[in-house]
Amino acid sequence: MNTQKQSGPLSTLAYRSRAVPSFSTSELDSLIETARARNRAAAITGMLIYDEGRFFQWLEGPSEQLSNLWQTIRKDPRHTGIEVLDDTRSEARMFGQWDLKFAAGSTPLQVDPTLPVVVSRDLLGSLYRNAQAPAALLSNMGVARAAIVSTPPGANVAQGAVLRQMVDAEVIPELVKRHRADRPRLPLAHPRAAELAKLLTAADPADAFALLDLLQVEAGSLALSSATVYEPAARTLGELWADDACTDVDVTLGLGRLQGSLRQLELAMPVRAHSGRPLRAVLVAPQPGEVHMLGAVLDAEVLWRDGWDIQCEFPATDAALNTLVAEHWFEAIDLSLSAAFRREHWLPRVAKTIAAARRASVNPEIVVVVGGRIFYEQGANATLVGADAESATALNLTQTLTSSLRRHDS
Repeated sequence: MNTQKQSGPLSTLAYRSRAVPSFSTSELDSLIETARARNRAAAITGMLIYDEGRFFQWLEGPSEQLSNLWQTIRKDPRHTGIEVLDDTRSEARMFGQWDLKFAAGSTPLQVDPTLPVVVSRDLLGSLYRNAQAPAALLSNMGVARAAIVSTPPGANVAQGAVLRQMVDAEVIPELVKRHRADRPRLPLAHPRAAELAKLLTAADPADAFALLDLLQVEAGSLALSSATVYEPAARTLGELWADDACTDVDVTLGLGRLQGSLRQLELAMPVRAHSGRPLRAVLVAPQPGEVHMLGAVLDAEVLWRDGWDIQCEFPATDAALNTLVAEHWFEAIDLSLSAAFRREHWLPRVAKTIAAARRASVNPEIVVVVGGRIFYEQGANATLVGADAESATALNLTQTLTSSLRRHDS
């Protein structure tokens, strides 16, 4: 049990990775013993799950100590495919009684006996496979509000019934809250979007472009094509990378090819007739530092076709973005993260960017809408970064901007 007093602000970090190679029982025992001693010395608490050669770890503690620990963990050659799932400041510990709680294989975990919920290994495994902010999901479900302790030997745990109870009592209400009633229903990805993603990484992109042409004609509009073809293909590229089926360079190449294909649509698809109302000026830009520009390019093209007065820029720094909003009047900013990667650990960075842009803007009532894969998968992050709304896809961007501006006008 960790009894060392903390100093300074707290932070939480969650990540997943793959072991190189899989660990034996004795190797796991040695790793856990070392990690617990290290965590105890640094006032770090948390939990670690190991399952079929995969790690999921949630660490929490003083920000400086956690940052130093993370530098060591990410350089450890015993794991690869490291993906940060959550990296934020926090107000309180979730696993304050444990230097490092460990679960592996079929080991079940149980919340404090006063709570009528058992957390099965199946549920924790599903959290590992689903990278949609597992730390936030665990916290919201109440799993981490009490010390996690081992299930007593011989305990009769009806795993299926317990999991259904957890889903009915905790998960569904949380998802309903996250996916508000006013969030538009999104169309399904085209069945061939995954095939397109693989073709985009080939040495010869001819087959990819031929398939793109076909799918664009089927969609009939750029906005629908964005939601059913472009963005799903980008997300598949991210999954291929996570599975070591392609490299960072392949992802960037594939996204670049998707972006380049948009130029061919300029004459092929119609522009919506202007309604006669004054055009509303929108600055479209990726988050400064974001190397993937596809989201911004898609948004700019869709908004232009819908009759908005758009200015698409690619500021390299927050200062460059601040200069833009200080020198030009914009009704809104459309700020995007990667369409391929989740970028959960970028959310604090986005929050700082938005706060600085609001302070710098010549328009004190400027509206900020955010987009990218993380906002497609999690419909409640706009408030976390200080934005007015999130756009799950370019398809609903016009509606999102219109609604947000209308609320500010009223």
